[in-house]
Order: sequence, then structure tokens, then C-alpha cells
Amino acid sequence: MDQLTIEQKKDFAKIVYLNEPGITQKELAERVGVSKVTINKWINTEKWEELCSSLLVTKETQLKRLYAQLKALNDTIAAREEGKRYPDTKEGNVLAQITAAINKLETETSTAEKMATGQEFLQYVRRISTFDMSREVAKLFNAYIKSQLK
Repeated sequence: MDQLTIEQKKDFAKIVYLNEPGITQKELAERVGVSKVTINKWINTEKWEELCSSLLVTKETQLKRLYAQLKALNDTIAAREEGKRYPDTKEGNVLAQITAAINKLETETSTAEKMATGQEFLQYVRRISTFDMSREVAKLFNAYIKSQLK
């Protein structure tokens, strides 16, 4: 954890804080490798509490909106008279941007999503294995998430 920058530590702390409801500031500080005072400062200045209660638009919602925009633009183009059913330069650029955004949302996995999946896996490991094994898996998972922040 020492090789992470302060900004990377803050990003890691934020991901853990948002994905592990009920984590104490002390535990978070220990996992991230900063003081409890630093964690408290980040939570307050960055307004993480507000993020917890209003976690932005989900990926699914974003995809629905993008597909609706894509359909509306394609419908507009299709409604034109015969021989003029093609996008102009501006519409072509918008189509390309929407398509790229959809592709990115559908294919990339965010660190937060990896964190959520990892947390589910850790809960499973805790149910089926020993304390020592689950602790080791948790250490490996923390190392993996930290590597994703670089």
C-alpha cells in the first residue's frame, strides 16, 4: 500500500467506503494505510455520505438512456423521405459517440463493480472456509483492487 499515491489511497478508501456499508473509519484507515483523521477529512470534504445515499445512476439506467437516444436518432433519420434516409455529419458523429459509450459501458468493468463482486466472493469464502483462509483471500483481494488503481 505504501507504493500508492495519496490520491490512489483516497480512491481505494472511497470504493471500500461506498461498497462496505458499516465499515468503521478506524478499519478503513487501517486497510488503506492512512490515519483515521485523514479518512474523516476525506469523508467530510468529499461528501462521501451523500454519495452513499444517492449512488449515481446505475450502469443499467445509463445504457437504457443511451439506447433510447440511439433509437430516437435512428427513427428521425428513418422518417425522412426516400433517398434522404442517412445521417448528416453531425448526426453521424452523435451516432458514433453514442455507440462508443454503449460499447464502453457494456464491455468495461469498473473498479466499483469488481469491488462488489469481490465482496460477494469474500462472503462466500467466509461461509465455506476457515477464518485463516478467508483472511488470506481478503488480503489477496485487497492487493488485486489496489493494483487496479494504478
